[in-house]
Amino acid sequence: MGPNQLGWLDAALAALEPSGLTAAEQHRVFVLVAGLVRTVAQQDADFDEQHSQEWNSLTGELLDRHADRFPTLTRAIAAGAFAPDPVDPLDFGLARILDGVQLLLDRPTDRA
Repeated sequence: MGPNQLGWLDAALAALEPSGLTAAEQHRVFVLVAGLVRTVAQQDADFDEQHSQEWNSLTGELLDRHADRFPTLTRAIAAGAFAPDPVDPLDFGLARILDGVQLLLDRPTDRA
């Protein structure tokens, strides 16, 4: 960890400090959010349209020949699971994470 990463962690913990979460829970929330952000950023950085089209073509051919081995995936693809989506993956993921954090905050607890 470098100084910038320590700064991000410090800022996140400062933002979460008044939440009533324990220090360990605050750290877990930070790790969860940071993991999502890093994953989405890495996917964006790695994306290449030509390679994506080639991958889709090869994967489609493979699934055409072996749909019986991957029935759930084949149904999901046919239903549009991997179609272009206007929903931003970072927005979607953060909303789901924050919904879960809210449940954690709302739970009855004997924290001081």
